[in-house]
Amino acid sequence: MPAKLYIFAIGGTGSRVLKSLTMLMASGIEMNEVTEVVPIILDPHKDNKDVQRTEVLINKYRQIRASLKSDLVKGDFFYTPIKTLEDIVRKSDGIGTTPMLTLKDSHKTFKDYIDFEGLNDANKALASLLFSKENLDTEMDIGFVGNPNIGSVVLNQFAESDEFKNFASNFTPNDRIFIISSIFGGTGAAGFPLILKNIRGADKNPKLTNTEYLKNAKIGALTVMPYFGIKPTDDKKVVDKSTFISKTKAALQYYARGVNKDLNRMYYIGDLVNLDYEYDPGKDGQQNNAHFVELASALAIVDFANAMDTDLETENGKPKLPVYKEFGIREDDEILNLKSLSVSTQQVLSLPLSQLVLFSLYLDNRLGSAIDSRIPWIVENPPIDRSFSRGNFVEIYLNEFNQLFKEWLDEMKNNRRAFDAYLTDTNDDLSGVIKGYSPKKGVLGFGTSTVDFKTIDEANNSIVKGKNYPTPADKLIKVMSEGTRKVLSEKFPDLFQNIKK
Repeated sequence: MPAKLYIFAIGGTGSRVLKSLTMLMASGIEMNEVTEVVPIILDPHKDNKDVQRTEVLINKYRQIRASLKSDLVKGDFFYTPIKTLEDIVRKSDGIGTTPMLTLKDSHKTFKDYIDFEGLNDANKALASLLFSKENLDTEMDIGFVGNPNIGSVVLNQFAESDEFKNFASNFTPNDRIFIISSIFGGTGAAGFPLILKNIRGADKNPKLTNTEYLKNAKIGALTVMPYFGIKPTDDKKVVDKSTFISKTKAALQYYARGVNKDLNRMYYIGDLVNLDYEYDPGKDGQQNNAHFVELASALAIVDFANAMDTDLETENGKPKLPVYKEFGIREDDEILNLKSLSVSTQQVLSLPLSQLVLFSLYLDNRLGSAIDSRIPWIVENPPIDRSFSRGNFVEIYLNEFNQLFKEWLDEMKNNRRAFDAYLTDTNDDLSGVIKGYSPKKGVLGFGTSTVDFKTIDEANNSIVKGKNYPTPADKLIKVMSEGTRKVLSEKFPDLFQNIKK
């Protein structure tokens, strides 16, 4: 039975980590203990550009995968399916086709949401004691802007939502759950404990089914501590970076007392080296550039997806072997590349991400001329021709996904701390494409062997011999997956030696 990994991505940070995970999944990164991923985005800010960009990216991924006729194998690009709740439920019940969970009345101010004016005097006084005037006047359509006390009230509707009920009714004992949240904002800090409480305490909700499965579910979570700041401004700010550390400390103390013990695996990440972003509480769309911390955070999900079932056993709602992990780098450098990462991280990340970079460069700089030159692997059955390269699969799905991938790499390269691992402005010479690595020495140890697009074509030519593929799309994905791996293993042995065979 397929083991689904349900990912609850809370707030802007949750969506950005989910975006990085989607890039890793496109690279074919191994997630051995799950067969499909079901993301659920929880954010009241519907105009959040980070959420929108992630939704677009996931939609492109799903379009690419839906176009393929043959079964992908481990290591192929886009190997792991991404599903929505509608795919799982398989009926029209108003859930929709996006991973976004609908929150009711999030367009109101918090004062209107709790019907402050309808309260009696005693309850008004209590509400005024618990919530400041700024809290009460907060417009929630831009999120909870650093106020988890507001978020914890509004997000309580999560347990009553149709999405949560359908999630529960389709949950199996094989499935897993992962929760992504930041700890220094509003939406993530409020949503994480609440979601965990409602899953572990599902047997207390009479409207849910499969409550025993949820109570003993395999649950991992990622807590993202501060990794960016907010630029100073003369305006009165609802979000103030000077409060990030104090909020983080308070939340960590709360988690240690009442949250961590309910998790099979807890992952922590943050960074003191950071960049101040323009202050935007949400009205202008809230779009942050991709960050290495989000890539490392996505690797936490990969680690959880690769954990054995026996390491995630839970009995009567309590994990038997809870594990707590942090992410580290080798040196405290402000500009990172693959060699900056631990060997264990390189073993997971270096090969698939480097393969996707080579594929990206091939799409941009070589596919058209390879078609015109009738390279053998291109013309073998079925042929990849100009009509195919101008069709929806390449032009709308693959190329647009590739554009988002390149933007993701560029944004990480230009952020702080920077992740600058690849030279992506090359036209043909691929020898220096992986920063910190050079192709192996030539004959008798002198010089270097040439690595260019011809090298990839030669690898692909050897792969297609004697094989048939159902469609040109299948051939392009499967041959490039295998061909880029072959090139990296033969031409960059120093990179490949850290890869688990």
